[in-house]
Amino acid sequence: VLAYWPLAMGLLSGSSKLSAPGARGRDLEAYLAGGVLTGGGHIPEGGVQPLIAKLRAVADRRGKTCSQVALNWIICKGAIPIPGACRVGRMEEYLGCLGWRLSEAEVEELEASADALPFEFEGAGLRFSSAKFVGYGTERWYLD
Repeated sequence: VLAYWPLAMGLLSGSSKLSAPGARGRDLEAYLAGGVLTGGGHIPEGGVQPLIAKLRAVADRRGKTCSQVALNWIICKGAIPIPGACRVGRMEEYLGCLGWRLSEAEVEELEASADALPFEFEGAGLRFSSAKFVGYGTERWYLD
């Protein structure tokens, strides 16, 4: 399984500022902090912050970044994340998700935190997965 948009369009990076333009940017800001979505619907105050706090806690314990923990979470769920990066430094950061694994307890912590959010992530208007945040878009490939 290939997971694209593995950082939920930047929401799981731990950044407090996202750079998407237009309506997509406004929707991502609503997911980040709470607010009204451009297509209708409302994200409660605080948005994804409880999940970000859990990612940050795991990252701090592990000496990793939120992005590295989020990408490793996807790997632990059995998918191959395909993150995009515009800068070499960002790709080098993402490579830090390799060579280690979250414990089962850490995966369960993150899953419980994502499941506790009272909304689904519909960031780009495209949804290919039943996962709330992990591997937002997925494709299954088979080798015969």
